[in-house]
Amino acid sequence: MKPDTTLRYGTLTRLFHWGMAACYLFMFATALAWNLDGSLKFLIGAHKAAGVLLLLMTFARFLWALKNLRRRPEGSLKAKLGHLALYALMFAAPASGMARQFEAPFGAAHGALAFLLLLLVGGHIAMTVLHQRKGEAVLQRMA
Repeated sequence: MKPDTTLRYGTLTRLFHWGMAACYLFMFATALAWNLDGSLKFLIGAHKAAGVLLLLMTFARFLWALKNLRRRPEGSLKAKLGHLALYALMFAAPASGMARQFEAPFGAAHGALAFLLLLLVGGHIAMTVLHQRKGEAVLQRMA
């Protein structure tokens, strides 16, 4: 398994990134599906299970990122702040979903936090495309 380097993210980092991207795609798709069609409410159980998995993966990924901080590709302050915001929402959205099960006061924020995360992911993708078009090989670092 290749470690992170200053030129490219390592194997485990890439597995976390793309695995979590696939899980979040599933999360947004299931939430959209049952909100558009009430007969698909049976998807809620799978959505909740994936949310727990994502929370655990985010925690593990964050610890892995801290361990590899010095070996990671350098980024601008804006990129670092964007990634910090992504991590914050990747913790907050699933945590608020779990809290919602216990009728915790901040559980009601789950939908709004998930929507903010979706917007931020859209921005993350847009910035990747922008940097690629400028000739910076940012996508190759994570591919």
